Formats: sequence, C-alpha cells, structure tokens
Amino acid sequence: MWVEKYRPKKIEEMIGNEDSRTAACVWLKKWKPGSKALLMVGPPGTGKTTLATLLAKHFGLNLVELNASDTRTKDMLDRRIGEAIHTVSLFGERSLIFLDEVDGLLGRSDYGGVEFIKEAVKASQNPIIMAANDPDADEIKKLSSVCLLLAFKPPPPRQVELYLRRIAAKEERDVSEEDIVAVVSSAGGDLRHAINSMQSGSVTASGGFKDRSSSVAQGFEAFLGSADTASAMAALRSISMSPVEKVRELTRCVLRSNLPPGTLSAALEVLSRADILMGKIMRNQEWRLLRYLDGMLATELAPLVRGRGVGYATDDLPFSTMLRIWNDSKKVRELSLKYAGRTHTSGFSARSQDMPFVFSLCKTASFREELERSLDLDETFDRFLQKEASR
Repeated sequence: MWVEKYRPKKIEEMIGNEDSRTAACVWLKKWKPGSKALLMVGPPGTGKTTLATLLAKHFGLNLVELNASDTRTKDMLDRRIGEAIHTVSLFGERSLIFLDEVDGLLGRSDYGGVEFIKEAVKASQNPIIMAANDPDADEIKKLSSVCLLLAFKPPPPRQVELYLRRIAAKEERDVSEEDIVAVVSSAGGDLRHAINSMQSGSVTASGGFKDRSSSVAQGFEAFLGSADTASAMAALRSISMSPVEKVRELTRCVLRSNLPPGTLSAALEVLSRADILMGKIMRNQEWRLLRYLDGMLATELAPLVRGRGVGYATDDLPFSTMLRIWNDSKKVRELSLKYAGRTHTSGFSARSQDMPFVFSLCKTASFREELERSLDLDETFDRFLQKEASR
C-alpha cells in the first residue's frame, strides 16, 4: 500500500505540526526517570503514530507499542507493559513505550487503567508516549497532570498537495491541478485518506477522476447480486474504497435490509469478524492480512445475501439519529467505550460510526437484551437504549 510505501523514514520527512514535532524531540532528548510522559492529541491521520515510531528509531530505543483502548484494565496493562516500565538492559538500553488511543480508557475505579498509567509515568525507567484523538475526553483531563500535552492538527492543504505530487511523480501518474485539489479537499487534512484515494482509483491512469459514486454503487450492487465467489471477489476489487470503508458500507447495507433474523445474525457475525481483522491490520500494520479480507466477504457474506433483495443505497440514517450520536453525552460516551472494548475498535469510531446502527437495532428487544448481556450493562442502560430506539 502506498500509505506504507511512502510513510516517512525520518522525522524531518514528515509534514505539518513542526512545532509539536520539535517539542517531542526536545522532550525525549531531555527525558529522565521521573519526567512527565508525552501526550499527543489530534485527529486521525495527523502523524502521531508515525512520530512515535520515528522517535524510537532516531534515539535508538526499542518501541513497545500498545493500543490502550483494547487493554484498559489495570491488570491487563500491567501484564502487557509492566515489565517494560521497570526494565532497562544491562547495557543501559531503554525502550520507548507508546500507548495509542488512551481516550479509549475507562476512568472508573473498578477498571483502574488511568490510575495505573499515572503511577507508571512516575515510576517508569523508560519514556512513555501516549496518543489520543479526542482532546475533550475525561481520560485526557485525568492524565494531564503527569503529561506534557502536544496538539496535532491536520497539515495545511498546500503541504498535502505537494506531498501527493511527489508520490504521483514517483509512481509516474499524471495528475492535473483540478484532480489534486479534489483529492486534498475530500481528505480534509487526513494524509492517509488522501494517499489511499490516489492509490485506490479515485484518479484514473490518465489523470481524470472516475465517477466514484457511480462506480462504487455498481461495485456493491455487483457484490450483493453476485452469482458465485469469483464474481463476488471481482466486484469487491472493483470498488474504489479503502478496506475499512468497504466493511462499513456492507454493514450499512445489511442493517438496512429485510433479511430474516437468523440470516441477519449470521451476516453481522461475518462482518464483525471482518471488522476485527481490519482492526488487527491497522493496529499492527500487518498489511499482508488484507488478502484474506475480500476472501472472507466473498465466501462467507456473499452467499448469505445472495438473492435476498439486499441493495446498496447512498442515503444515511435519519439526521436526528446521527445528531444524538454526535452530541457527546456521558451515557453515549460510556456505552461507546464499552462497545469499543468488546468489538476491538476505538471509542471515537464506535461513537461516530457504529452507535447509530446499534440504536436502530435496539428496536428489537432480543438484540437489546443480548447487547446488555454482552456488555454487562445495568438497568439504566436498558431504559436509555429503549428511549433511543423509540426516537
């Protein structure tokens, strides 16, 4: 994938957030036991994970990486990074501990994840860097006393444009001024998204844009109506979307269908495993596993939806439903974090992308009861879910 092929190899090759990158280098150079941790906060695609990786490389440190939203309890965190916190090699070599998505930690006392990290920062023999997407999360506020906070913002459009032009030149792709502007605009400062758009076919070999909405719709319709595994695979590969987007769109199609309960459950199980696979790929950068994703969808999902009237539609859930999810209420946040831990995604992704569908499905009592049992929700959540489902 181009996003990996052209990932910066040195800190100075990164774009945007120059002041924050400089501050991070100064912090690590001066770090000593007892110093504060570094907390990088900003939206996805702004270079937080890349910077942590390159800092370890630049300073000759062993990188110990962990997604905190997947390992949120005190005991789990201790098992995963406890040794790294207290260990320095016989030759004085240190590690750099990187905790991603710390805004996915639950701050409740019975989980203890935030408290563990605060104590770990004070006792650690190795520098700790953390990253988060949501600057307003309660967990970020609780960690601020032991952290140096650095804000990360999307890089300026002009810098994204120049970076894409360099990639286009190396790939010998002729891209017009209008095409570049369209890619930069659609990415909204997310450099990963911009690079993926270039590679996935949003720009044709001759430099012009495809009719993306039309080609995407045709690709999904071809998959949903495929006669066999081979045609389902071909349809998936024709869709100009990232793998994550494909799974999300197929989930939306299935949820909006009239599949029988048993078939719907089986289809969602396949999509759930596909989503978990994508999470593993993204967290561990195991891009070789992508070849299994289309195969899973073509051999397991396609037969379930074939001939059952499942179609592709571009319309979203009602705005009123989406608005309730975007409003960052305490109940929605806590539910999102519980859901994220169970489904191996981030709290932000769960809240902004999955919760609308969850609320819609909660109209069915059996689904609501299974959700409450799976996430160990108390009776206050039952009332909350019933209220949201009835809106």
